[in-house]
Amino acid sequence: MANHGTDPSHPGPDDLARQAAAEYLHELLLRPGRQRRTWEQYAERTRPGQVNQLAVAEVLARYLWQHPRRRGDGDLLPRQLKDTAARALSGRVLSRATLELFIDAFALPDAEQDQLWRLWEGSPRVRMLTGTRAVRPDMAEEVSALLGPPGHQTVSLHDHAFVGADGRIGGVRTIQVIEALRDGVDSFPYIYDTSALTLRVGHGCEPPVAPGRRVRNGGYVLRIPLARTLAEGETLSLEYATTFHYRGEMTGEERQYRRAVMRRVDNIDLRVEFDPDYVPPAIWWAVWDGVEGGVIEQHRVQPDSQNSVHRYLRLVEKTVAGFYWEDRTPESA
Repeated sequence: MANHGTDPSHPGPDDLARQAAAEYLHELLLRPGRQRRTWEQYAERTRPGQVNQLAVAEVLARYLWQHPRRRGDGDLLPRQLKDTAARALSGRVLSRATLELFIDAFALPDAEQDQLWRLWEGSPRVRMLTGTRAVRPDMAEEVSALLGPPGHQTVSLHDHAFVGADGRIGGVRTIQVIEALRDGVDSFPYIYDTSALTLRVGHGCEPPVAPGRRVRNGGYVLRIPLARTLAEGETLSLEYATTFHYRGEMTGEERQYRRAVMRRVDNIDLRVEFDPDYVPPAIWWAVWDGVEGGVIEQHRVQPDSQNSVHRYLRLVEKTVAGFYWEDRTPESA
């Protein structure tokens, strides 16, 4: 018999919207800057890629002491708000009132507030992006032959790219949560398209033991060992950073940051931050017809108060998406 009721194992649109807002809120509090310093001053210890929930609760409590919203707010202890902070940052429970409290307590700028409310309300512009291919079929076949059947699926992916004063991508910090699709998963693939880079691994990863293998039709494939072997259904949070070493005259390909997804990635968050000495005159969010194809969809975007552009998508499948910008070097600005 068909079940037409709500399946608690599959979140509905409102749940997905709240989780999207929670992930962006988590990213805002993790970025270097005023919001991060606000909670770090109360943290006894911090871990890479994580927000100290008790320190966040301290910020919320101190704000309510000064700006009580109901009777008793002035007597709240930080530990009494720790569960509220944990549920909000995980996306389990993020009510309108709680989101308003975070916005006020951390004095989030208008651009970040607008993005949070668009995500929380389930803006259709941040839903799904699916295509037909990310790379040529022959390259996809070669990569699949090298990697074998997929051993994991990506639960969430956050890319934070930095553009230097010369207008080039200097590096990308990635936080990725994976779930094992079978027992014995001990590594995950890292696919890249230039040899002019350095990879540094953080929590959840170990340094690669073998160099990347060149794909005949372009690109490289590298396996990064996991800090522990996963059984089917287990998840692991990973952090790694890529630094690029481009030389010579800058090309158009270097004035863009794209993420190519060959299979499927859920909850993908792309952010590009520009050096204050290099703010492009125009920036576009775009979708490409594969790695080697041209732009098939684009619209202009404006940087926020931190000279960054951001886009969250709940699902990306078989496509290439990201940002590109007009050149403005310090000499020509």
